[in-house]
Amino acid sequence: MFLVLFCLLLAAQLILNFQDQLDYLRTNPERIYGRPAGLFGRYRGPSLSPRQFNLVAVALIASLFGIAAGVAPRLSVLIALVCQFFYFNQIASLAYIQRKVNLIAIVLLIMLFSPGIDQPFDQPVPSWPLVLVKAALAQMYCSAGLQKLRRTGWQWCQGESLQTYLVEHYLWGDMKNALRLGRSLQLCRILSVLVLIFELTFVLIIPFPSLSAFYAIGGVIFHASTSAMMRINYLKYLSPVYMVFIAEPPLRLLNFFKT
Repeated sequence: MFLVLFCLLLAAQLILNFQDQLDYLRTNPERIYGRPAGLFGRYRGPSLSPRQFNLVAVALIASLFGIAAGVAPRLSVLIALVCQFFYFNQIASLAYIQRKVNLIAIVLLIMLFSPGIDQPFDQPVPSWPLVLVKAALAQMYCSAGLQKLRRTGWQWCQGESLQTYLVEHYLWGDMKNALRLGRSLQLCRILSVLVLIFELTFVLIIPFPSLSAFYAIGGVIFHASTSAMMRINYLKYLSPVYMVFIAEPPLRLLNFFKT
């Protein structure tokens, strides 16, 4: 169920944003940003023409729908894994792509070796793939928290760093909400502490699954806030991964109607 929801939501995001991404590719961003660094900032792929980019997009979206429909799911996952690398590598310099799609490859890689992706919904399957997906999410947040401490130490909790980021984004993108929030150092201090606690303790969802709903809601609020205040949009391609938190209720509903 998680894989179905993940693939359908990811395919929807690709379809909705394809024209924007194709137009960006046609501007030849390599002239300004150089060749993209590639997957995880390391592994480069070949540059594609707009026509080739179209073909990769069709193959990627078709493979995602194939996974959701249960058509040769393991082969479809492999195709999607390869295609997403070539696809996102071409537009890696886009603000809402840069460092924000790495988890897609990790999730597909986990699902490729998951023993349950070709099993019927009513069959019991191992839970370790979903645990690994949650662990990948936790690693992303924990590394962000550690990076804050590495740069500023516990001074991050004083709120001045967050205040600086808010003012910077106001000057860069005329984000008036960021300026309003940045005027209150006390509020910035409270938010800085909350963000650091959220990021460094996200890993608790692994030993304590009952906390998953709390952290999932907190994550949505966190990313929606950064999008509104700083125009940093992680939810566009992180939302499919967040389906790991809500895959169980639809499965229960499906099994209820089947019985």
